[in-house]
Amino acid sequence: MVEVFHSQDLKLKWDNSIESSVWLEEKNKHSAVYHQVQKRIWPAAQRDFVYESHKEKLGEKEHPDWIVCNVSYDHPDAPSDKYCRAIVEIIFYCQTIVTGDPLFRENFKCKIFYSSKIDPGGWLPVSAVKAAATREYPKFIKNLALSLRNMSRIRRLSFDG
Repeated sequence: MVEVFHSQDLKLKWDNSIESSVWLEEKNKHSAVYHQVQKRIWPAAQRDFVYESHKEKLGEKEHPDWIVCNVSYDHPDAPSDKYCRAIVEIIFYCQTIVTGDPLFRENFKCKIFYSSKIDPGGWLPVSAVKAAATREYPKFIKNLALSLRNMSRIRRLSFDG
């Protein structure tokens, strides 16, 4: 499940707010830096952000929990002169729950916790930020939930992250 959120290829399939996403640098096998450009929300200027995305397995149990942290990052290959640069702190936590025989997929459930703190950068009236968040955030969560549900039906059960 965590791969749907962490993988840029998969993320571009369900997150309709992204115009483009470019890989800038691999830090290690679980961490990379990306430059993401958001679709413009009228009448505001178009936003982008550069962030390090880190995926981590929590614990050594047979069915571990996973966390993805996306935190803003300054990178020389993504100058901030073309778009209004946003600042992000995002946490995606996936808790694995096994109820019954672990050989059957229907005995697995995931609890997903998502938290984000986004400073859109530049100047925007508070009312505009609230209006955009009220409209866009539910769409984002709905698309994420649908993608997770669909991926769980077609992908092999894996705890490798």
